[in-house]
Amino acid sequence: MNVSVDYAAQMIGVSSATVRNWAKTGQICPVSTRPLLFLQESVLNLKNQIGSASFERLKTRANKLGSTNHFLPEEYAENINLITHIANIVSYVKEESLEIGAVMLLAALRFLEANGEVNKTKNSPPFKLESYTSWARDSVKSVIAEWMSAFDNTVDGTGYNHIYELITPQEGDDFLGLLYQSVFSEGNKSEQGSYYTPSQLVEESLSHIVYPIKTFMDPCCGTGKYLLLAAKKFNLTPENVFGFDCDSIAVNITKINLLIAYKDKEFKPNIMCIDSLSELATGEMFCDTNELLGQIDAIATNPPWGAYKNLKNKNACYGKVKSGESFSMFLEKSIQLLRKGGRLSFILPESLLKVKVHSDIREIILNETKISTITMLGRRFTGVFSPVIRLDLIKETALDNWFVSVERNGKSEHIEQERFNKNDQFTFDIAVGSDEERVLKSIYSNRHITLTKNAEWALGIVTGDNKNHLIDKQIEGTEAVFRGSDVCQYYLGEPKSFIKFTPTVFQQVAPERFFRASEKLIYKFISNKLAFAYDDKQCLTLNSANIVIPTIPGMSIKVVLAFLNSSVFQYIFEKKFSTHKVLRGDLEKLPFPYVEMDLHQQIENHVDSAIINQKIPDELEPLIFSAFNLDLEDTSIIKQTVGV
Repeated sequence: MNVSVDYAAQMIGVSSATVRNWAKTGQICPVSTRPLLFLQESVLNLKNQIGSASFERLKTRANKLGSTNHFLPEEYAENINLITHIANIVSYVKEESLEIGAVMLLAALRFLEANGEVNKTKNSPPFKLESYTSWARDSVKSVIAEWMSAFDNTVDGTGYNHIYELITPQEGDDFLGLLYQSVFSEGNKSEQGSYYTPSQLVEESLSHIVYPIKTFMDPCCGTGKYLLLAAKKFNLTPENVFGFDCDSIAVNITKINLLIAYKDKEFKPNIMCIDSLSELATGEMFCDTNELLGQIDAIATNPPWGAYKNLKNKNACYGKVKSGESFSMFLEKSIQLLRKGGRLSFILPESLLKVKVHSDIREIILNETKISTITMLGRRFTGVFSPVIRLDLIKETALDNWFVSVERNGKSEHIEQERFNKNDQFTFDIAVGSDEERVLKSIYSNRHITLTKNAEWALGIVTGDNKNHLIDKQIEGTEAVFRGSDVCQYYLGEPKSFIKFTPTVFQQVAPERFFRASEKLIYKFISNKLAFAYDDKQCLTLNSANIVIPTIPGMSIKVVLAFLNSSVFQYIFEKKFSTHKVLRGDLEKLPFPYVEMDLHQQIENHVDSAIINQKIPDELEPLIFSAFNLDLEDTSIIKQTVGV
């Protein structure tokens, strides 16, 4: 039996990140990497090692530098000296299995030395406070003393003496932050949903915050890049700069960075190591930060993405957001912290705009803020496939005539915010300009019906182990099974995989009647283009090729197929949904127009030709346009958009 990463972690009693690290270092061998799966027997064998010397060494290693993959931002690619220096540090830390927190404390001390804040007595042990003299400020000494108190004699030794000498602070806006990101494993960054934010993105966010700004906050500040640049840009006093993060190492780095930014001032940084979602300004009687509610002029950050994982405090921090998505919860919390008229700028995944699960935060944004700007940024993070946006908000009620500025590829357009309120699930359909909106209204103005309650749906087979269940040639007892890549418009391509259909051994399988239906449509699930094929041969499909059996009154399955493959529906799909998955919920919103008998027959005849000849007749698309009563201008816009 194969088990997932999360299930394996529960069996052993460790985090999912630790299991992933063990897989990378060869301590447990997966049977599949995408998705990552393990034999249950292997997990049990590893669990049985708990308490042994080998396992204790394994745990120690996992708690230090568990991944072999490390990270250096592309914006520093031309700084060869910096790259070489950090690579040497990372290599030594990895070889000696040094504690990351201890390494960063020593790096901070070296950084303070370079800035004239303290001197170290020659040949003295680096983890003794008395080894350092001539402190320029008591506030700096206090931060270091508190940080140093977290370590005992076990971290002292030759390795740490050497790393202390090896570290030489370099020029840059955040050397400590850059070093921390570089020694921090890729696996841990992914697990926490946090990634390095390029300086340019931070500067662009701050440039959209309008003066005057007296108070600034980053509720998930990391090593303080937003805080440092905002302090300089807005000429803030240190007591009006607020940062919070649940990473204690990052918080200590931020404190040092701020103290150096205000080199001539004696102050205690307003930086705290807390979970902002469950501990910051909660409104409870003894919460020290309640005074910040509704008081902050500006908040900017790149929040964590992914499900909120602080299970102990999960119920304590939910407001109107019910999705459990971290960035949505940070948005809601930040809106609460802003004063009326305050500004907010967040870097977020593009999925915020339309994906159903994020409808709760979209509704909050529309009800409580004016959207100033939505900027399409594309793929801007190393190792992250998802495209991103920057969302700029003003904490004020939007009037009916408020227009949102949408920026992409250096061009701007303006969309009335009220339109988002009227959309299903409050989608931010920013790809729809005035001409596109007119075309969509024209399409939907026709009397129509949808697939809602007029279709049966089924997922393709999830084998749980394709390697063992699929073969690349047909033998006795097997039959063809089609993937999404085999689905073409109107027909199925040649099968590349074969399977023995034994539902009881599969991880997930729809009732057999769906596969054996006399007629069905099979569609590509992972795609930004609609592709539906006709099947009357009772074919099997994998989960990348799903099934729909339409039952629209008065419309044959082949005419339904024609509309699903049409440029009109592709246009709707791109403008209203714009995802890389063909979702049932989106398909159920597509408008099938009522058609006269003669037109119905003409369309069906051409579909038969497309299926048999595996070529779409030129006459078919004009018939679809006529079914929607579209004029030449509308059809021209549709063709230009979808590339017909």
